[in-house]
Amino acid sequence: MSSQADFQDFRDVQLVKRAAIDAASSGNNTLVAAVTGKKIRVLALTVTMTGTAVTIRFEDGAGGTALTGQMQPTQGQTVTLPFNPVGWFETSAATLLNLELGGAQSVDGVLVYIEA
Repeated sequence: MSSQADFQDFRDVQLVKRAAIDAASSGNNTLVAAVTGKKIRVLALTVTMTGTAVTIRFEDGAGGTALTGQMQPTQGQTVTLPFNPVGWFETSAATLLNLELGGAQSVDGVLVYIEA
């Protein structure tokens, strides 16, 4: 079990970062590149399906471990995870954040994250 200090990383100053989501390829789509020795912790996000419905899933690395279940929003539907100060999910250290698409459709949005 993680200690509170590990969970919230009180030791380090963390800068909030943002990344655009503009994915359209079936399979793996890198959202945030890996950072040596750091986890990518997602604090908030919003994505909109601009094409027909496909499944989306956030993963720990390309083709990696699922960080969320598969979601299947319909065309034009928006999925929003409001700001969560402790984060919705995070990658392993030194691992990229991946968006897996179940088909070649446009998914657009933004995410807010920290490197922990």
